[in-house]
Amino acid sequence: MLNEALHLLTQEYTLILATTKEDISAVKKIRKEILLPKYQNFATIEDEDLFLFNKDDEQSFIYLLRHNPTQTFVGTIRVFFLNSSTPIQEMPMQKDGHVEGIEYLTKDLPICEVSRLALSTNLSTYKNFSTLQLRTYLSMALMAATRINFFLYHYSKIFAIMERSLQRILKRQNVYFEQIGDAVDYYGMRFPFVIKKENFLVSGEDTEGPMGMITRYYLKELCQNPETLWQFIDNHPYLERSDIHLDRICQVFKEHGNDVDLSILLEDQKVDLTA
Repeated sequence: MLNEALHLLTQEYTLILATTKEDISAVKKIRKEILLPKYQNFATIEDEDLFLFNKDDEQSFIYLLRHNPTQTFVGTIRVFFLNSSTPIQEMPMQKDGHVEGIEYLTKDLPICEVSRLALSTNLSTYKNFSTLQLRTYLSMALMAATRINFFLYHYSKIFAIMERSLQRILKRQNVYFEQIGDAVDYYGMRFPFVIKKENFLVSGEDTEGPMGMITRYYLKELCQNPETLWQFIDNHPYLERSDIHLDRICQVFKEHGNDVDLSILLEDQKVDLTA
């Protein structure tokens, strides 16, 4: 099953970093199809264009999931980040979701919030996967984009405001988010979570299921074809090449081989697990 899942999430589907105008148009299209109707059930969206793409997106890594046989984008996820250079210094879950009392967790920059996960309901069928299994794996692939992003950019904490169902999917992959507050009514009842860097590293060492395999695969792919990522970094006003750890990751693959344990990729992060 692992080999079938890896084939599904690397050959049938591909994760890409949204960098072009065409990519951003695809992000907007998916959000309009999936998120806009869902959110309109709970609140009036006064400015549809601003909902589909706004200032938060300009301070983010945004990933797309492409179905390769049809060349159709079917999913997207956003990694909104804060560092000392970013003009927005509050996460969407704070300024829009009204999650309060977490300032003590947000001081050690850089940090990020995972948000705007959207997966199309119009998916191709596969004989080896039920509809539920397919959606679970594709959701996992989108969340794997956040792991890939973490390896590239070492956040101190990763935040998310999400439904219990997504948290359960992540927990099955040994990714343990900690609840940091009560449910908030943010386009439906959602819970605020955080995972600290040291806990994320431990989960990375323990995970060799589909999410770990996907992470390793796409990091290797970036080593083979890094140009698009570096262009994105060079063109981004709040990022520097020195922020990104791709060169070191590629050196580890070169020294230890393509099947290197993920924990080796993390050895230079010098995290005090007793803190």
